[in-house]
This record gives sequence, structure tokens and C-alpha cells, in this order.
Amino acid sequence: MNYVFTINDKYLQKLVIYYKKIESFTDNPTHKYLFKTDNLTITVFKTMKVMFQGDMAKDEYNKWAKALGLELDNEEALPTDYNNQYLPLKVIGSDEVGTGDFFGPIVVCAAYTTPKDYAFLDDLDIKDSKKIPDKQILVLGEKLVKSVSHQVLITNNLKYNELIEKGFNMNKIKAYLHNHAIKKMIYKHPDYQKIILDQFCSEENYFKYLSSEESVKDITFLTGAESIHKAVAVAAIIARYHFLLEFDKLSKDIGIELPKGAGPGVDAIAKVIKLKYGEEIFRKIAKLNFKNMERIDN
Repeated sequence: MNYVFTINDKYLQKLVIYYKKIESFTDNPTHKYLFKTDNLTITVFKTMKVMFQGDMAKDEYNKWAKALGLELDNEEALPTDYNNQYLPLKVIGSDEVGTGDFFGPIVVCAAYTTPKDYAFLDDLDIKDSKKIPDKQILVLGEKLVKSVSHQVLITNNLKYNELIEKGFNMNKIKAYLHNHAIKKMIYKHPDYQKIILDQFCSEENYFKYLSSEESVKDITFLTGAESIHKAVAVAAIIARYHFLLEFDKLSKDIGIELPKGAGPGVDAIAKVIKLKYGEEIFRKIAKLNFKNMERIDN
């Protein structure tokens, strides 16, 4: 079933920021934006209509319908703003960054928080990382890595491209990284009460990706988990912090300031890099299966 509403400029900007990490390139002339995962497609048309499709469409539609004052598709209340049933629990939260960027690594972080951490996190004004500028992420990240128990896993471009060539897809890579990070955090904190993962695919597909691995089963999958529990928000900020450090190092290594994302501006810089270094350099600095590679060659 498709869920559709018309959006205004104010909320469109909020929607774009919220779903930035799953933004996909689209050359459809009727599209303004396209956001996509295995089980969710959000199409923003130039008419300002927004269409939600896929297994997660209903929940995502309701989230924005509530914000816009539209009629909800059901009566279920959605947990948001950290004031929910997870608040009193010791939580391992896990999130990732870099999956929508042509250049740079994928970074996954799992973090552990308890109610005892909330005063410290409130003082830092910890919130959804998509609402925090990169300069502030660097400040917050430095403080969080020293104060909050966490596990970071970084998959550089060489490793990423190797895994893709072996038959992995993006979500399978993410599932492997999250599972590994979560297992390490369980070993550190066996007293945890809940594991929350920022959902990027269906629960069924997640465990299919891990069918050959020993996987953690008692996971709560939540869309927009950064806004639901601070353990996930902390994980996302720390992941973003490490991504920015790695991204800056990559830029310095090749002597060109790399752009983030996967849009036309990225293509322009990539063509300059190709002229300067040749195509082989992309194996070390970029994700070769992105459509950017096709456009660079044209």
C-alpha cells in the first residue's frame, strides 16, 4: 500500500535531513528526492507530494502525518523524544554512517547507556545526529568517546569493495558489522536490558544476512531510533565523529577536499580525481558499486 501526503518547504527540509543517510540518486524528471532501503522507499515529487512505499511505509507515514497534523493511518502512538518505555533501561544502541557516501568508509558504533548517564548526556544536549552540524559532532564525539562505553568498527573502501566483489550487498555488510559490535558490547556489559538497532532493513532480512554467523537475537528494531533512545543517539554521534576523522584523513592523503554524499557535486570532484590519479585510486577511496562510477566514466 502507498501512503501519500503533500508537504511544505519547512517540513521538506526536515524530512531531507532526517533521511539523508538513505538518500539515493534519481534521474527521474518528476522526482525532487528519493530515499531508499530494502523495505522503504520515499519519493518526493516536484509537486511536493511525498509517497511512502514498502514494509515500513505505514510507520514512517504516521510519523510525519502526526508532525503535520494529518490523519494517522492507525491509532498507535509512536515512541519518540526519549520519553518512552525504554527510558529506565540499560541499553545497547547501535547505528551506522557512511552508507550513502561515495567516498569514505562505513562506520558502525554500538554504545551502552544507563539512566545514570542521562544527566551527562543532557548537559551535552545529545540528540539525533542528523540535527547536529559536523563541527559540533567533532566536539561532542571527542567527549563521548572518553566517557561512554562503546565499540566502533570501520570498514574502509578497500575492504568494502572486496566484500561487494564476494557477493555482499550494503545491508549484509551493515548487518555483519552491527552484529559484531553488539556482541562485543554484550561481553563488556552482560547486565544490559535491551538492544536497540536503528532499523535499515526488515528483521527477517537482517537475520538472513547473518544466517552463517552466530548472531544476537534479542534485538529491538526501531525506525528513527536516534530519536527514541539516547544510546542510539550516542552511537550515531560517535560513528559520525570517526567517519569525519577518517574522511578528513582521506582528503589529506590525496590532496583534494572530498565532498560527502553521492550527488552531482561528488561526480564533478571524482572526475578531477580520475584525471589526476587514474581510475584505480577509487578502489582505495570510494565505493565502486555506486552509480557515481558509471557517471564518471561517461
